[in-house]
Amino acid sequence: MKSKARLRRILISSWLLALIPAIIIALILPPLGAKYRLIVGEGDSYQSVYSYEDLNSDGITELISTGKGIPYYFVVIHNNDGKIYDQWNLKDEITSNLSTVFYGNYDNDDYKEIYIFTSRWDSLFLNINEFFDPAGLKVERIFITKIGITDGTPNTNISQVGLYDVNKDGFSEFYFSLLTGFALEPRHVYYFNIISKQLKSSQFTGAIFQYPSFTDADGDNKPEIFGLFHAAGNYNIPSPFTDWSTWMMVYDENLNFEFPPVEFPGLTNNLETYSYKHKGFRGYVVSHNTSSADSSVYEPRIMVFSLKGKKLKENLYSEFGFNTSIFLHVIEGEIDDRLFVFGNEMVELNNDLEIINSKKLPFATGYYASYMVNIDDDGSKEFLLYSDTEKKVFIVNSNLKIIAQSDLQASGAVFHFSHYRSADGVHKVHLANTDFGCLLELKRNNSYYFGYLIYPLVYLLIVLFIKFITGIAVRQVEQRENLKQRLLTVQLQGIKSQLDPHFTFNSLNSIASLIYLEERQAAYDYLNKFTSLLRGMLNDAEKIHRTLGEEIEFVTTYLELEKMRFGDKLEFNIDVDDTVTGEEKVPKLVLHTFAENAIKHGIIPNPDGGKLQITIKKESDYLKITIEDNGIGRVKAAGQSHSTGKGLKLTGEFYDILNQLNKRPITHSITDLYDDSGNSSGTRVEVSVPLS
Repeated sequence: MKSKARLRRILISSWLLALIPAIIIALILPPLGAKYRLIVGEGDSYQSVYSYEDLNSDGITELISTGKGIPYYFVVIHNNDGKIYDQWNLKDEITSNLSTVFYGNYDNDDYKEIYIFTSRWDSLFLNINEFFDPAGLKVERIFITKIGITDGTPNTNISQVGLYDVNKDGFSEFYFSLLTGFALEPRHVYYFNIISKQLKSSQFTGAIFQYPSFTDADGDNKPEIFGLFHAAGNYNIPSPFTDWSTWMMVYDENLNFEFPPVEFPGLTNNLETYSYKHKGFRGYVVSHNTSSADSSVYEPRIMVFSLKGKKLKENLYSEFGFNTSIFLHVIEGEIDDRLFVFGNEMVELNNDLEIINSKKLPFATGYYASYMVNIDDDGSKEFLLYSDTEKKVFIVNSNLKIIAQSDLQASGAVFHFSHYRSADGVHKVHLANTDFGCLLELKRNNSYYFGYLIYPLVYLLIVLFIKFITGIAVRQVEQRENLKQRLLTVQLQGIKSQLDPHFTFNSLNSIASLIYLEERQAAYDYLNKFTSLLRGMLNDAEKIHRTLGEEIEFVTTYLELEKMRFGDKLEFNIDVDDTVTGEEKVPKLVLHTFAENAIKHGIIPNPDGGKLQITIKKESDYLKITIEDNGIGRVKAAGQSHSTGKGLKLTGEFYDILNQLNKRPITHSITDLYDDSGNSSGTRVEVSVPLS
């Protein structure tokens, strides 16, 4: 028994009861504050394209900017404070689409080279400068090829692919791609041998190849070249691999096709290709998207291809509910890669191209740009999402959780990124396009983990709340029990008042007199009613309420006894309205106490006797009871009676206690009645009992 009682105390203790809601709140309530803060620097003050790079391997980046001087174009190298190391003047034109600054280290020493393309009319030139090495490489105006011109402006775009020592001479070749918009030439991938000044290009195609990637897809320590292809339909002349289709093309390090290109016919097709490995498998994951209204064009889908270009599996994006722009991302792992697709939602896919994790987008609108950037310099990339409509940027980790966000007033959403590093180890990401640039810093919130203190605090607050509520409940129960105890006391006192010795002895004397006078039937009737009254008092001793019918029966028996005792000196009438059923619950003694008081102090002291009128009816949701007599009145009775008025006091206390337990109160009032001459003509008692 003791162990059961102890277990019961443990189970109902505030500490245990608070545990479950505290755990639930802990699961849905993040710590106060964010783990990271995204700090967006002011927009760039340089009226030119620029980026950051560590050119001399000292761990501190330099700022490289380009611009137009008189008469030359220039490349300027600054320190992080904007102070100039030196300026490289170039005779040919630097334009934004041609002249993105590239960096590499072809000779694998401590100094990186700057690679920049310039143009003069339709001629494209390569310029290289190993800036911080006094004896380093510096070459200018290496002719590459003729480029397309539209309205006097070059319509060719250049993308850096990377550097790789293809001929194994210890010096890397510089790989890049050229793409022209409204001309077939040049649309090639190239590499340039810096030592021999030789240029090699891939075979001629009409395909539009954007954003090339330099990746060892097959694990042979040699790079493959692939990326985004687009079917713009900019040229109608028949050509190999027309730009009216998009193509899955993969080049090897010698700029030859790894396998015959795979065609996806239809205008406005886009095809992104990434390397992909999973449990020993190596191949490619390909995302196909289109905005074409042509129903014959492939539906947007994600596919897995072998290294030889054979399609192995696919899944339609419509199965994911995607109907907007779609971004495929691959996070490389040592053994397995992870697949992510951002569309109407952010989702992660398994090897079977099925959703295994999904989160809602942080944007209200469906148009945004998505990138992968190592923004916290921890060796792994995060997702950077930007909405040009809402002017907000979000950083999302690989669990698809938003870790930081900020407003960003950028112009456009096509960015390139570089990394800033200061002498004191501060890392920032430079986000830029042709019209805008700023530094983003993802700072760890050192007070973040203090936010976890909210959990024990919540638990403690719940414990205190439960103790507080329990204390209130206990006090309410105690008050209720005290009220019930008082009710029992009042009931016992009421029974004692009902068994008034004068009434009891007078009743017994009346019965004895009838027996003495040998009026046996009258004595029997008197005794029968008296015992019925006693039985009613004893049976209902523990009741607080009883039905109105029972109360009327009880008070009728009492009045009949008093009528038998006082004869014609007492008249009474009970009038019950037809709307009253008799099943209504009323407090016990609601009629008897006032009826007894009226007879004892109002009617009997009157030499002519009197009449007692009881009227019961419904008014709204109350039962209205009126007890009226035409006796001598309270003022005159007060001078003649030696009564303590205990019955009325008990009734008042009884009602006060009930009103503390009930939602709606019982009310009663006593009114003195007067005739036209101002003489006392009786008393009226009105009691209102809520029917509920």
